[in-house]
Order: sequence, then structure tokens, then C-alpha cells
Amino acid sequence: MSSVILKVLPPIWFFTFLLLGVAVHYLVPAARIFDVPYPLAGGILFAAGFALTLFSSSLFSKEKTEILPASPTNRVLITYGPFRFSRNPMYLGMVMALLGAALFFGSLPVYLAPVAQFLILNFVFIPFEEAKMARFFGASYESYRQKVRRWL
Repeated sequence: MSSVILKVLPPIWFFTFLLLGVAVHYLVPAARIFDVPYPLAGGILFAAGFALTLFSSSLFSKEKTEILPASPTNRVLITYGPFRFSRNPMYLGMVMALLGAALFFGSLPVYLAPVAQFLILNFVFIPFEEAKMARFFGASYESYRQKVRRWL
């Protein structure tokens, strides 16, 4: 099952969960169990999360290394910028952005989006990528892993 999930890239999961949550929000009024939006806070968190994801991914381009989770190799272990605080700042940004969308809309269907994204990332993508990084970078990755937390 996890190999099927890995074939769909994390940004596709992000947009799928976002669109599903918003669609249910609008199409099924009964699903708005608590309709308490915080649009300003949600918009700020969405923008910050999206910016974190974009900035973190730009470092892969800068270092000319592979960004795809299932790529067969990686040339560079990035440990600077937001990677000093989180081993997965792109994924952290995605979850933050989805949480921002949930705050913006303020209803349960949209709150399920960051939960679903977190679960897929934390239990499928990240373990796969951590095993790959350990194979490619050995002791340097293990040292990095000991110093920097998975999420925050």
C-alpha cells in the first residue's frame, strides 16, 4: 500500500486534500460542524507554510540535487537554511499551509486535510526518505538526524 502512496508526489496529496476539504465544506453544509473561521490567521499561516515549502525546495535546485522522494540517488545532504530546524521543512510547510486553510474556512472537512497530509508524510514518505538518506549519506546523515528533529 505504501508503494502506491509513494507514487503520488506530496504536492499532489496536498492539493487533493485541500480541494476535497474545501469541496465538502461548500457542497455538504451539514459537514460544517463548527463553522468558526479565522480568515486573517488562516491566510497568514497558509502563506507562511507555502513560502516555507517553496523556499526549502529552492535549496534543492540551488544545490543541484534531487527533490523527488523516490529518486534513486541524492547528491547533497542539505543541512542549512530551514533544514537546520527541521529535517522536513517542505513537508512542515505543507502541513502549516493546510492548517492555515482549515483556520481560514473554519470547518471540520478542511481540518481533516492537514491531519491526512501529516499522516501520509509522517508514516509513509518520511520513513522511506530517512532510510534512503541513511543508505546514501551514512554517518553524516545519522549525525544530522541526531541534531535536528523530524518536524520541529
